[in-house]
Amino acid sequence: MSPVSRRVRVVAAVWLVAAAGSILGLAGEAWLRYQRLQDARASERFRATNVFFANAMELQAGTHSLWAERWQEYQPGAKVDVVVGGERFVVEMNSRGYRTREFAVPKPPGVVRVICIGGSTTVAGRTNQETYPALLERKLAARFPGLRIEVLNLGVSAVTSEYWHARLDRVFAYEPDILVHYDAINDISWRHFPRFAAAHRMRGLAYRSLLLERLFPFPVEELDPYLNDTFVTLGATARACAARGVAYLGATFAAPDPERARGDFRRHLDHNTEFWTRRFPLRSYATWAAIVRRYDRLYVEFAERYHVPYVLAHQQLDDPALFIDVCHFTPEGIDRLAGVFLPPVADLVEATPAGRAGRREAR
Repeated sequence: MSPVSRRVRVVAAVWLVAAAGSILGLAGEAWLRYQRLQDARASERFRATNVFFANAMELQAGTHSLWAERWQEYQPGAKVDVVVGGERFVVEMNSRGYRTREFAVPKPPGVVRVICIGGSTTVAGRTNQETYPALLERKLAARFPGLRIEVLNLGVSAVTSEYWHARLDRVFAYEPDILVHYDAINDISWRHFPRFAAAHRMRGLAYRSLLLERLFPFPVEELDPYLNDTFVTLGATARACAARGVAYLGATFAAPDPERARGDFRRHLDHNTEFWTRRFPLRSYATWAAIVRRYDRLYVEFAERYHVPYVLAHQQLDDPALFIDVCHFTPEGIDRLAGVFLPPVADLVEATPAGRAGRREAR
């Protein structure tokens, strides 16, 4: 065989392999896009039958009319009252613009005041009385009869740990004895992913291909430097509390166990992941769950290193039946979240001057 013939055969073989690879790649992309469409349809079915997700804006106090400045401050006295699917959603802001009871400043003598801060997972509930801070207050009242305990919900949908650190002077002005902080998703989605996307533009463009995203999974560990910025902020918040004599309690972040999610809800989680990662396209809930698990692991390391009291919320709240999406709870889940915080908050209540005085009186 002549050298020219051999070269022709090599070129032909390479072309055939390349053509076959292209065809397989296009077929794989088409199949994944079909699956993505099926996920979207499954999510629509879930949303149509789940009154809590269908009314998520009311449940999470995100309705447009509630805001003085969207995703920053609620309008004092704002109210939403709707009945859908047999469920009543009532969101009422007090005179200070928080979804909580009216409260006095200065704090009345003998009152133990717990303040809960965070995003939509803090402010969420069918009614003000069904948010986790309100439920926590009732559980604490049952545990400490005779002790005056207030649990105030200062949650604001969509805000990050930076938001709360910048507003600590306002929070401290309300004279908390204990500050409870539950959040993570807003930092990951709205604080870190935009910066990660800006630093990895080519990867973001490549991930427009579902096949490339599947072949080259998201490198979860590369988010560590960004997540560390959250821990820097949380550490500064905890130190500020210590300097003011306020007990600080943090938590890992809960999410549905991807191994236990089934049917339309499992596909709904994949579809919902796109909302939270739209600054950097991800379509797999398994990937999102891995990011949250990474956050939780690093959070525990941070809390142990700096002696920050915390709750392992992610270990106690991972049943998919408790969730309506990748992070928000059903009413049962909200009640369970209050129960997760109850033991450590009760311990902190007992350590306050009013709590110690109550124990002496009980004896």
